[in-house]
Amino acid sequence: MPGISTQYGPEVQYVSNTTPLEDIIYLLKRDGAVFVRNLISPEDVDKAHEDIKDRLENDEEWDGNFFPKETKRAPSMIARSPTFTKTQVMNPLFQAVCDHFLTTRSWFWWGENRKESVSKPQVTSTTAMKIGPGGKAQPLHRDDYINHNYHTEVSEWDDERDANRETAIGLMVAGCKVTKENGGTQFIPRSHLWGTDRKTPPSTSDCVFAEMEKGDALIIFSSVYHGGGNNTTTDEHRLMFSTFAIRGYLRQEENQYLAVPADKVKQYDRATQKFIGYAISDPACGYVEELDPIYTLYPEELKNVKPTDF
Repeated sequence: MPGISTQYGPEVQYVSNTTPLEDIIYLLKRDGAVFVRNLISPEDVDKAHEDIKDRLENDEEWDGNFFPKETKRAPSMIARSPTFTKTQVMNPLFQAVCDHFLTTRSWFWWGENRKESVSKPQVTSTTAMKIGPGGKAQPLHRDDYINHNYHTEVSEWDDERDANRETAIGLMVAGCKVTKENGGTQFIPRSHLWGTDRKTPPSTSDCVFAEMEKGDALIIFSSVYHGGGNNTTTDEHRLMFSTFAIRGYLRQEENQYLAVPADKVKQYDRATQKFIGYAISDPACGYVEELDPIYTLYPEELKNVKPTDF
């Protein structure tokens, strides 16, 4: 995209919330991450925080070193905050990015007929995280190790070769002013192009920091090496909301069917319900009684519904 490439410098970009989708896609292919200013209103951020404040403050200490003891977490966010779900999980820009990179298209023979299968993305995890003073940085990691995603080394993105390279994409929204000093996420730009079998580990010396105002967002491939930063302050708490989406045929990291009670799921619209996972991943993943799982929410619609070919 030579026209787009001349508009942006080499560093990871901060763009406005009105930036064309094609620019966002270009920057993600190039850098693996892009910042979007003012993606979520401060009012919606504050309401989401209010919804989960009790769970956040009463979190149990993590048994291990991935989350320092100074970090509080609130998982199962879809069950806890309709505001978070409507404004962040279902944010139109995030949905469009996920649809572009995580929709899987394939074809297969069905007897003598050639059929195409299209699997749409779904939610894989939703968490709010608050790093307190003194919190130590996480080890640099790729989130797609969860899906056993193995990467070959490439020098730049190729649309045909890399159509299925990414398994998940994250949206990280600042719940307050986020700085390097209070634990802003550190990540290595363009590390989504790295091979899994590199002989040396990722180094923090290659990192940049996610410094944002409340409501700003970082959209990031799950293949980018990253980790929560050190909170070197004495009186600041860094609040961040995290939503990750995954390819529809892969298992969710956070089991949404158990994390979000059915009565909570029913409060959302059909698009949200499907993104939670109440939809068949074509051609045939996730059915219940050989039917689309959406009917477990709407059994009254089953009257004239029958199982069909995949």
